[in-house]
Amino acid sequence: MNRYQRQLAIIGHDGQELLEGSTVLVIGAGGIGSPVLNYLAAAGVGQLIVVDHDTVELSNLHRQTLFNEADIGCHKAHRAAETLSERNSDVVIEAYPCEFTVELAQQLMPSVDLVIDSTDNYGSRYLINDSCVAFRKPLISCSVFKNIIQLALFDTRTICYRCVYPHAPPAGMIPNCAEAGVLGTVTGIAGTLTANLAIHYLVQIDDGTNPTLRIFDAGNFSLDSFPLQANKNCIACKQKEINAGHIEYGSDIPANKIEFGVYLEAINREDYLLVDVRTRQERELIKLDDDLFFPINEQSNYDFFLSYREKKILLYCAAAHRSQFVAAELRAKGVDAYYLKNPILPL
Repeated sequence: MNRYQRQLAIIGHDGQELLEGSTVLVIGAGGIGSPVLNYLAAAGVGQLIVVDHDTVELSNLHRQTLFNEADIGCHKAHRAAETLSERNSDVVIEAYPCEFTVELAQQLMPSVDLVIDSTDNYGSRYLINDSCVAFRKPLISCSVFKNIIQLALFDTRTICYRCVYPHAPPAGMIPNCAEAGVLGTVTGIAGTLTANLAIHYLVQIDDGTNPTLRIFDAGNFSLDSFPLQANKNCIACKQKEINAGHIEYGSDIPANKIEFGVYLEAINREDYLLVDVRTRQERELIKLDDDLFFPINEQSNYDFFLSYREKKILLYCAAAHRSQFVAAELRAKGVDAYYLKNPILPL
């Protein structure tokens, strides 16, 4: 126990035994996954399963701390497993250098205690979520966009990622880190927060019964938390199965090539009908004046907007992700829709 002496003062011997008896599936061994895997292996989690189809590139090395120059061209899953085994030989590491698919989910999910999504694409994110719902496995989801980190733990028996974000945004709408850019320190913070939340769950400090969305802005070092609620219309929770033919794992809605994002200070408010598409919990904390409320986690029928076809619709949310998606869908229906680029977050 000398290896874990410093953390035993926090989690105790019972907590350490819980870690050693746990199996964690980590999907994605990149910028977020690297510190997640590093810290979980160092903490003594009994078994880690690593899934990543990608190979190491030079551009990965500023943030993916499991790898070095000699690893370029190697499968991330294999190299991660080798590095982690050297760090803690007591941890059992399984590597799957392939994409996460329905078939792989059916193979791996039954034996795991916790799933961590550290991927950077929406197709995987929704498949991982729906797999966790189907097998009743808790899910930690973490994502990074520039300086913004979003992190949440879902028990998936009562609430899931799709309850909060029912649909993937249009393909190409949200740029990945290669397009938007990212600091290695930000993904490092994200992965460390994720690993910390995972340890809290595994040693029963946080059982996931109070689902919370945590948003950390590495630009100004602010941290906000929003309580989450289940969505009674969630298709994943209703079906409780992985159904690739029924639930999209990605988005086939093309991104509109015309720029339709605007800044509040650059427009005349009177020219637009302002619509909040966030959750009720977010709205209670902050909202804009003289707006309408259309919570997309509760609504799936956009016909509400058709009666406003003669107006310019300006949608807003916390970080412009959900509002971009709804604006693109409304434009496809002939509505003159825009999204607000300003982030709407509590002060």
